[in-house]
Amino acid sequence: MLNRRVLRVKAMQSLYSYFLMKASVCDLIEEELVAKYALDPALHDFLDRELFEAKQNLIKTCFRNRFVDESSQTMVALDEEDLQEVENSYLKYENLITAEVKSIRKNMMAERARLKKLYLKILLLPVSFAFVDKQDQDKIKSSPAKSAPSGNLSSNVLIAKIKEDPNLYEAAKKGEVEWEAESDVVVQWYKDVLRVDEFMTRFQELKEPTQEQQLECVQYLYKKVIFKSEIIGAYFDQNDLRWNENKPIIRSMVLKTLKHFDFENLLELQPLSHNEDEDFEYFETLFSETMKREYELEMIISKRAKNWDASRMAMTDLVILKMALAEMMTFPSIPIKVTINEYIEISKNYSTPRSKQFVNGILDVLANELSSEGIIKKSGRGLIDNK
Repeated sequence: MLNRRVLRVKAMQSLYSYFLMKASVCDLIEEELVAKYALDPALHDFLDRELFEAKQNLIKTCFRNRFVDESSQTMVALDEEDLQEVENSYLKYENLITAEVKSIRKNMMAERARLKKLYLKILLLPVSFAFVDKQDQDKIKSSPAKSAPSGNLSSNVLIAKIKEDPNLYEAAKKGEVEWEAESDVVVQWYKDVLRVDEFMTRFQELKEPTQEQQLECVQYLYKKVIFKSEIIGAYFDQNDLRWNENKPIIRSMVLKTLKHFDFENLLELQPLSHNEDEDFEYFETLFSETMKREYELEMIISKRAKNWDASRMAMTDLVILKMALAEMMTFPSIPIKVTINEYIEISKNYSTPRSKQFVNGILDVLANELSSEGIIKKSGRGLIDNK
């Protein structure tokens, strides 16, 4: 099921997109602004090239300074018209960033609905396999010359129970989850995966499958076919950019759903996590606080981690450090050691080979310093209240 580490990873991916987007938009706006002050061979004398380049450098410096200090001395060095050009460019930058942040945040929070849809869609896949199997049997019956397995898949009582389960039906209807629009894909999987699978071939050849054999078939479809087939996996990989991370979550939810499902019990649809609302509130807050404190966090890293230059760090490492500090400063009930260990693990999987030691070293130093200064405060069960 979904856990805090996965949420940290998803927040990191969204923040990485945000920081990358900001840098790209800034460069684009700056380029457009500076281009307005370029020498035009049709209008200007080449002897004035150095003057134009100096003015461009001044405009560039003024634009960059606008991000941190409106009353910069560089601003004063420009006339009113130039200052207005810089201000207009900066406002354009802010408007573009605001629009992009809304898009990133919307996409990030939509992850909750996407995960639930994936879960429901996979639960419904054996039902679609059974439907294709029934169509296959009907074709065989209309052609006496052909012979095929008995169609035990289409008559599997447990798959029929899944299809008729009221909770699943309502959830799928509400989420608009179905396979009908992709019936050709399911038919291809039936031919290329199920028909060549030894277990499924043996099951189809059984005269009268017992309840235990029918249950075993359903479990096999989920565990060994849907989550193991490279062909089916390629589909989900193509349709879900985060499938490698989402697959273990969905698999865990599906297997927990099957745990108590049999001929007597209905499906018990699973939540994404034990405290779903709380976990997604944490997810959104972590993203928002890291984004909101961006410059503050970068200054902390630059000033206090004297042996490391923030501008030369790998962007992934810098995002990880900012997130870890934001988490320490925002969530008083999460122990510092837990935060450091979590982000070390994330750095091992998502950054450079040396990132583990690098992230560990910086966070350990910063956590101690910021705690002693009262910037990081921890309180709660098992924690020291250092207010």
